[in-house]
Amino acid sequence: MSLTKRDLQAIADLFDEKFDEKFDKKFDEKFDQKFDEKFDQKFEEKFAPINERLDRIELRLDKVESEVSAVKSNQIDMRKELKIIDVKVSDTYQLALDAWGTSAENRHLIGKAN
Repeated sequence: MSLTKRDLQAIADLFDEKFDEKFDKKFDEKFDQKFDEKFDQKFEEKFAPINERLDRIELRLDKVESEVSAVKSNQIDMRKELKIIDVKVSDTYQLALDAWGTSAENRHLIGKAN
C-alpha cells in the first residue's frame, strides 16, 4: 500500500488535531492553575496594605457610630432637662412678677395709710 501525499497530509492533520486538543487542554489547565495561583498571590501582596487600611477604617467608623449614638442619646436627655429648666425659669419669673406686683400694691397701700 502506497500512501499519497494527500494521505500523508490527512494523517498529519489528524495527528496535529489530536495532539493540539490534548496539549491545549493540558496546557490550558496547567496554565490557568498556575496563572490563578500567581495572580491570587500577587493580588494579595499588592492589596494587603489596602485591605488592612480598610479594616482599620471600618473599626474607626464603628467606633464613631457608637460615639454618635451616645451623643444623640445624651442630646435627648439634655433636651428633657432643658424643658424642665425652662418650666422652672418661667415659674420663677412668674413668681417674681407676682411678688413685685404685691410689693407695689403694698407700697401704694402704705402710701395711702400715711
